[in-house]
Amino acid sequence: MTLATRRTFNAQLLGSLMSFGLIETLCRNDLLADPAKATVQKWMVELNELCQSLKGKKLKDVDFQAKLEELYKRVDLNELIQLVDFDRLSKSIRYPDKGAASVGIDLSKVEGLSRGVSFGKQIFAMRKGRSIVPHGHDNMCTGFVVLKGDFSGKHYDRVEDNADHYLIKPTIDRTFKPGECSTISDTKDNVHWFKAESEYGFVFNIHVMGYNPENKKNSSRVYVDPEGEKTAGGLIVAKKISSAECHRKYG
Repeated sequence: MTLATRRTFNAQLLGSLMSFGLIETLCRNDLLADPAKATVQKWMVELNELCQSLKGKKLKDVDFQAKLEELYKRVDLNELIQLVDFDRLSKSIRYPDKGAASVGIDLSKVEGLSRGVSFGKQIFAMRKGRSIVPHGHDNMCTGFVVLKGDFSGKHYDRVEDNADHYLIKPTIDRTFKPGECSTISDTKDNVHWFKAESEYGFVFNIHVMGYNPENKKNSSRVYVDPEGEKTAGGLIVAKKISSAECHRKYG
């Protein structure tokens, strides 16, 4: 090898080592762009914009439901699981004897969401046979996407809202698997009930409260018994019950 050739080789080797060192530093500090991470973060920004449109009355609640389901169907489930740090969260969950555990999610580091989000969010986690118990909502839109596990899921339309009961109509009754989703609003599929059929079940949930300023009702849960008296037309008298009573029977 000539002196010139040796000098060229050494310069190239030094450049390669410097580049490797730089890349290693970027990776350690999470500064190197990850295409997968960028994709799910963009998806999360779209979700935030959709919720802002609902709160800004730029679309109807049923249109929001349709668009939210489209968005859920597009998400890469593995990327979403990584974004919410599912592995770490799942290790800290304390499962209740009845019902589901609710675990908060920090999205403050998602690029584009540093100023906050327009929706509430959490992961619901439960053991086999435990449920997100049957309930409806007032002035709230919400949506689930299953992260892990299988669920039996039921939805009902709220046909009438009376002082002590809903009059409801069954709309959905099927198995939900990872990646599958469902939504509710005051207008459509307002009552829902999900029961874990696998050893453990986890769902990612978002909700937008107070989206209708004309509705003065509190956006809290309304617990009901969907196995009440059946009436003409396949409707069910779903008595309003307390959280404790609902969890005793369905949790």
